[in-house]
Amino acid sequence: MRFASWSASLLTLLFLVAPAPSLPASQNRTTQQTKEAKPDPKPFLGTWKGSFGGKVFAILVVKQDERGDIAGTLNNFDIGRDKSGSLDDDTHIDFGDGPILNVHLRAGALYFVAIQKDQYSPSTEWKFVPKTASEGELTQMLDGQPYSPNGSIPKPILMLRDHPKP
Repeated sequence: MRFASWSASLLTLLFLVAPAPSLPASQNRTTQQTKEAKPDPKPFLGTWKGSFGGKVFAILVVKQDERGDIAGTLNNFDIGRDKSGSLDDDTHIDFGDGPILNVHLRAGALYFVAIQKDQYSPSTEWKFVPKTASEGELTQMLDGQPYSPNGSIPKPILMLRDHPKP
């Protein structure tokens, strides 16, 4: 009988000293975790056009599909740059367009890849940043840095939102 009393006392003591069970980690995180806000794609949506010498050469169409993902197209064009990084007379529109791929929003910019019309050429990385509701900047990138084939520091291409006529 003394043994039963002693073991009951020991169990009671262990129960009082032992920490209370906590919620499973996943439940605990759910209550404490604030969901990270997904970037708003609305400032990027629409048709954006870049011109040089009074002629449109770049057309970026950005839309949201039925799942809420960003999709779109970028037409084919050639860019020429002078030594200061500004567009030059070699800049012109070309035929066709292709889908924008690997699209993601980061730090107020839309990053994507566009496939070249020549299937043997590498894809081109781009960064698009809306500056106002009607103006944005498109920059060709290489390994996350602005790129120009002639080694100059490229100036972004001014893109204007095309507002549909009523």
